[in-house]
Amino acid sequence: MNFKKIKNRVPVLSKSIEFNKLQGGEFILSNQKHKHYLKINQKTYDLLCLIDGKRNIFQIQKLFHDKHKIEIELHQIENLLYKKLCKYGVLVGDEADIKPYKKPNYLKISFIIFNEKLVGKVVKNFRFLFHRKFAFVVIFVCLLILSLLSIKNFDAYKTFNLQESIIYFFIIMALSVTFHEFGHASSAYYFGAKHGGIGGGFYLFSPVYFADVTDIWRLNKWQRIVVNLSGMYFELIFCTLVALIGFLIENYTITILSITVCVFTLFNLNPFMRSDGYWIVSDLINKPNLFRHSLDKLKDVYRTIYGERVRWSKEDIVLFIYGLTSYILICLFLYYVLFTMPNSILKFPVNVIGFIKSLFDKNQEISLIKYTELVIPFIFYYLSFNLIINGLKKLKNNTVFSS
Repeated sequence: MNFKKIKNRVPVLSKSIEFNKLQGGEFILSNQKHKHYLKINQKTYDLLCLIDGKRNIFQIQKLFHDKHKIEIELHQIENLLYKKLCKYGVLVGDEADIKPYKKPNYLKISFIIFNEKLVGKVVKNFRFLFHRKFAFVVIFVCLLILSLLSIKNFDAYKTFNLQESIIYFFIIMALSVTFHEFGHASSAYYFGAKHGGIGGGFYLFSPVYFADVTDIWRLNKWQRIVVNLSGMYFELIFCTLVALIGFLIENYTITILSITVCVFTLFNLNPFMRSDGYWIVSDLINKPNLFRHSLDKLKDVYRTIYGERVRWSKEDIVLFIYGLTSYILICLFLYYVLFTMPNSILKFPVNVIGFIKSLFDKNQEISLIKYTELVIPFIFYYLSFNLIINGLKKLKNNTVFSS
């Protein structure tokens, strides 16, 4: 396109575009219609704010310079708007070039169980659970009931047999994680964000539930944190009700399993996997891609060795600590697996078959050791697989760049 055409182009912002301010002069540009959420800097935001559907690129360039005293070339504005941002549906008239929505790359083989329409009919009935004072009362009462039931049934744990209760366990677990995801969708709806469907998939080779609440990036930080915590909030309510029912009908197996599932949900607070804890930390420091940003901070330390000056904010220090802790945990995990339990890696297929058989054999006991012989190798193979894939991608990119 020649200079004259670039100069006279009149960009028009899509009506589905919204901006959500983060810390440090960054913004989330959201397109609800096409489910695109993009982090932009202050300069890009200021430039987009000058688009009113009447000004051409030349007028925008001049106005941007007059307001911010920053030189920017016409072709830079044209490249930003019509090559980089148009694929996210930012402008009207370039719909053919918009990237289709894709599921997160960490979620494998996903599928929808409850569609968006059905979820919408359900979550609107739970708005009352998110009124602040009422929510605190509910949480206090649930914790009190579970504590009293745990104390009363403490001796029952000693004689508890998982094999005899396996059906109850899977039913309660399945219903509990379903309530968990409806909790995320309900709180998103309460704060005015759109929700998608609820489905399943695989993460770390393990089956997982998920609720599509990507639109919460339109919300403020504290609202997003509430959405992330609301899954455990709903599980707490569900497990309390089921545990209480089990106690009233004198089926103490149901009570024990409900309490156990409720305790198990606390693992969602783990910030080093893409669970609720990860997104809570991400929201606290307003960094959408926590892993990548923490890796950048580790690279900053490497650059300082060669004399480069790096300025860090408080959020950058948190990212560095997070990234360093992540890699230390990975190294400790690999050391533990390779040097203390190598047989669990080598005999993994045999252990899987043996574990499945033991579930249906009343004469065998399922111990924590047998369970770790499966979970730890799962994680080990996942990390190894990711390292190999990422290494091959970097090798491929380097090869293409060199050629």
